[in-house]
Amino acid sequence: MIIFLSELQKEHLCILHQNSTQVLVDFCKLAIDFLHNGINYKKHTLAADKLGIQINDVQNLVQALTYLLVEACQHNLSEPDFKSSLAIAGFEATHQDVLIKLYTNKKTDLFNALYLLSQKAPVYQDFTWRFEVQIASQMCEEEIKPSIAMDFVLMTSKNYTETKDASKSDLTHKTISPKHINLLIEDAKAASQCQNIINHVLVQCDLPNLIHMTNKLEKALNESKSQHVRKVQRVL
Repeated sequence: MIIFLSELQKEHLCILHQNSTQVLVDFCKLAIDFLHNGINYKKHTLAADKLGIQINDVQNLVQALTYLLVEACQHNLSEPDFKSSLAIAGFEATHQDVLIKLYTNKKTDLFNALYLLSQKAPVYQDFTWRFEVQIASQMCEEEIKPSIAMDFVLMTSKNYTETKDASKSDLTHKTISPKHINLLIEDAKAASQCQNIINHVLVQCDLPNLIHMTNKLEKALNESKSQHVRKVQRVL
């Protein structure tokens, strides 16, 4: 399989064709940093000043280079296919060697991130609860046994790859205007609302188990604020 970039993406990458291999290595580092930490305006400004270009050109270049790497990992391209994709994109042989080395070294990390992104984990939507007390039973006429009944409302997205593939086909064969892009975005938002499955998970537990669940959730919440988890979220 070969990756075909748009003319706009090729235009953004032209800056690399006009500079040395070391400049390409520096932009590869910026692309990896962009995947892990998002946009770094300070580094992008330094790169723009060094090359004498606008910071927007640097950001577009980094995003185009990142797109090329992510698409290659998403389709699990072999090195020959990736090299052919680079040649079609206009990269010379020395630049191809640098990008192939980067792709080989980072392929596993990017593939794992894309795999996690493709998993359709349920998303929290709503939560209701009520307090219940059992005051008697057949075995014991006087008994107080409190419990909590909970209803977790979760949403899981459906598979709509056919719609996405059709959109890709339209983008490949047409010149898209800004107005058309806005319409596609609105259609995607509307489709996302109709492509979800709502599930209700009913849970009943006593107070000790409720306290245990609360402690576990608080621990998970604190862990979600760690630096490692934030890096993973930026990549996704």
